[in-house]
Amino acid sequence: MMDARTYEDLITSSKMYEMVTERLQGTETRQVPRNIELNHELIEQILDLYNNDGESDIFSQKLRRFSLEEIVNYIQASHRYYLTKKVPELEQSLLHIFSKYGQTHQLLASLAMFFNEYKNKLVHHFKMEELHVLPYVKRLMQASEGLLSEKEKGELLSGNSIAAFSDNHDEVEDELKEVSRIIRQYSGAEPTPLPYRIFMNQVELFELDLRKHAIIEDHVLVPMVAELERELKQQV
Repeated sequence: MMDARTYEDLITSSKMYEMVTERLQGTETRQVPRNIELNHELIEQILDLYNNDGESDIFSQKLRRFSLEEIVNYIQASHRYYLTKKVPELEQSLLHIFSKYGQTHQLLASLAMFFNEYKNKLVHHFKMEELHVLPYVKRLMQASEGLLSEKEKGELLSGNSIAAFSDNHDEVEDELKEVSRIIRQYSGAEPTPLPYRIFMNQVELFELDLRKHAIIEDHVLVPMVAELERELKQQV
């Protein structure tokens, strides 16, 4: 008979596979096509990263073997997936709790207030990356391909730096842990109602996803872009 820990790991692994592959088939945007064709080996490496808690440095090194364009496409697909699917799912679960419990649970006010503030911060975080960071990275890639003039290249490198993004990269995924803390604080010794447990499960999976996403941004994207910046500055 399979032990509970192994069974739980298999469920989590399956969820991670679903979360990684699902984001590659979302709604088409101007920046990201509907179905992203990514190197199959890249997806396998990302799945390995998602399914392993330790040795993130090893996986980061492996991911840096892929092209910067592929990494950027995956990051943009993740942003789209979070904002169009995962956050709305969490909101829907919260609405379900409201419809079931109404104003009878003092937990709801704290939970709703925290989640709304967190959602606004998360949306702002991703929009900042989409409007400023990733367009800058794409311009660097254009420069490396010889598509910018020397003047354009110089202006690009003098007015921007990936280090500024790295220094101000909020650890937004850590704040999701507050949801579980709030629920447990108000539940006390009483059994946690099922809708809250479902919501906590969704939050914990999302927090795990965001933590892995941050690894890809901080330990794969940023070093790759910093290296490209150094190469381009040597050419100016």
